[in-house]
Amino acid sequence: MRNLFSRALSYMRQSAAALVVGLGLGAVLLGPAALALVVPANFAPRQFPTQQTHYLRFAINFNSCIPVSLTCSFKVGALPYNAFVVRAFTQTYSTFTGATTETASFGITSTSANELMAATTILTAGNAVAQTVAAGGLGTTVTGNGTTSTGGNGGFDVFVKLTATVANPTAGAAVGIIEYIAPNDGACSPLPLATTQPGC
Repeated sequence: MRNLFSRALSYMRQSAAALVVGLGLGAVLLGPAALALVVPANFAPRQFPTQQTHYLRFAINFNSCIPVSLTCSFKVGALPYNAFVVRAFTQTYSTFTGATTETASFGITSTSANELMAATTILTAGNAVAQTVAAGGLGTTVTGNGTTSTGGNGGFDVFVKLTATVANPTAGAAVGIIEYIAPNDGACSPLPLATTQPGC
């Protein structure tokens, strides 16, 4: 009986180890999508308890979305309610070919997608550029302060909008970064979906 119990326990340990290894290997093979809660990836707003600068870093590729009339938008993450937006950056690693111009903008709506950063060129490969945050995008004007939360998991979803001229690009890769300060000083608290709260 003791031998049977030992074998069963050993089998359970091996099965658990195989599950952990399998999940880890799946995350490596599938990339960030494997770490999301759902597929397609739908990340919740990140808010760490320590006083530190938070950020979203995301790829902007020629095929990140399917253009309609030379423009399209796609979701890249989410900001917590009352996130204080401070900076935005872009860097093009590989020139967008096939289009005469290629611009990217960042925002909290899929249609406009310019509330955080107005459209800026990302056509040609080169050094990173510190972008100007939109006038209303700096601080909490569009990410809280009495505005109704619109994010799928609370806070505000963040979208990138790509716009080309003449033709859609056939190659090209860039990266975008949005820096923000999380509302974690004790005066702010997480909100239920589709609710509002004063600035804090």
